[in-house]
Amino acid sequence: MPLIMMSGFPASGKTTRANQIKDFFESKISELSPTDPRVARLKVHIVSDESLGLSTEVYREARPEKDARATFYAAVKRLLSQDDIVIADGMNYIKGYRYQLHCEAKALLTPSCVVYVGAPAEKCKEWNVADEESGDGDSHRRERYAPDVLDNLIFRYEEPNGMARWDSPLFIVPWMDEDIPGEEMWNAMINNEAVKPHQATVLKPAAEANYLQILDKATQDVVSAVVEHQKMHGPGGTVVIPEASNTNPGEGQKIELPANHVGLPQLQRIRRQFISFNRQHTAEKTRLKTMFVDYLNSELE
Repeated sequence: MPLIMMSGFPASGKTTRANQIKDFFESKISELSPTDPRVARLKVHIVSDESLGLSTEVYREARPEKDARATFYAAVKRLLSQDDIVIADGMNYIKGYRYQLHCEAKALLTPSCVVYVGAPAEKCKEWNVADEESGDGDSHRRERYAPDVLDNLIFRYEEPNGMARWDSPLFIVPWMDEDIPGEEMWNAMINNEAVKPHQATVLKPAAEANYLQILDKATQDVVSAVVEHQKMHGPGGTVVIPEASNTNPGEGQKIELPANHVGLPQLQRIRRQFISFNRQHTAEKTRLKTMFVDYLNSELE
């Protein structure tokens, strides 16, 4: 039966969502079992780092991380069958790894999907250090990520793409949503129904065919301006982006840089986050730089 791959930044709330999915599917099984023998045979399993006894420290170095992924992969493979629904509650942040899991499900002629739990990096960092019983983020997870490990994993994250067959169907669950798209997931995974456009799968289509290219270039231009300013003037100061303005067009908008040097890796990480949150939204191309400058200022505070 289906493989449901959770994906998202560490501490983004994946375990909370995985348990919501498990509860929903078990409720549907209980409801439909009396009249549907096929459904009555189904069982739901969650495979997670915690259930396998894998520490967050395995992500600090390449060799232990590779071994941990192999352990996780083997556990999922063992459970996959015609009567078992497997929720792979890991980051599944490498697209090649998601492809491997997709192939395992395909070999058993069973469907798979990806649930992308979207949360800003700063929110994940907040949840990572929050009290485990607060109800936010991965409330069922017992081990925190070291700050440097968390930053590295966020930097390396490869976002799911619903156009890729191994990431399709893709269900997007924003961090602020209380519920999961349970019915849509059940219909796609159990009833084999095609996924219809829905807020969970399509936030908003781009009005222009080259929207992503425009978004990419607009954000890169801003990053390049910041890098060039620091080369010329050192840390701190103000960078004016002529094409961005919240008031009068042509006056430009200011980026207020902190006193310490802002490195290119940090700028690119913020840029990737912004693109991730806006890639499926339609925005006027003349507003993209303004929006990114606002986002950059908030992240650099």
